[in-house]
Amino acid sequence: MKAGDEFVPALIAAVERADFGEDRSQGHSLNHDPATRAIQERFVSYANRDRPNLRLVLRDSSDSMQRALAAQVLGYVAEKQSGVGDLVDGMSDPSEDVRNNAMRTLLVFAEATPTPTRPVTRVPYRPFVPFLNSPVWTDRNKAAGALAELSKSRNRQLLNTLAREAIASLVEMARWKSRDHAEDAFTILGRIAGFSDEALRAVWDRGERETVIGAALNRH
Repeated sequence: MKAGDEFVPALIAAVERADFGEDRSQGHSLNHDPATRAIQERFVSYANRDRPNLRLVLRDSSDSMQRALAAQVLGYVAEKQSGVGDLVDGMSDPSEDVRNNAMRTLLVFAEATPTPTRPVTRVPYRPFVPFLNSPVWTDRNKAAGALAELSKSRNRQLLNTLAREAIASLVEMARWKSRDHAEDAFTILGRIAGFSDEALRAVWDRGERETVIGAALNRH
């Protein structure tokens, strides 16, 4: 908890300096900012030393702040696959902060760069889909980010599920005025419509969102 209390102001200070750099290649976040990164490196130690207790806290603590921190720190375990089930369970937590951290941790798992000693972490897509229709902004934002990553493989079952169950929400999100927050939904719609990622980038850069939105709706 002390490390968690130190993490938030360190991160805010880094953001205020526009130091947004972040390395996710190992499947957990290590910020460029030295102060923030030093705390995250402590998380690595805690996660691998105290994983059983972190799992208990995420599942059973009556304190939502403790559950949210457990979801964050569990992302630093060396064996990422071992934490997937706990974090998927954390996505059903009544606290939006816990859900946010659990989804973000799983998203970063999915973004890890595979190596001979670090296999791809299998993150299920199905638990994220309902959160695209949530009234809570953080649910929708994190679910869209995770599904944009997980749909890179163009898994047709995933894309069909998204078209069937969340097309209206994806269209709404792709029209958000904040470009940074609209891009994941736009990307997912483009994949539903059959655009290559290169073509999507060109359409996005031209500001022609409705071209992709219309194509996805027609494909659906």
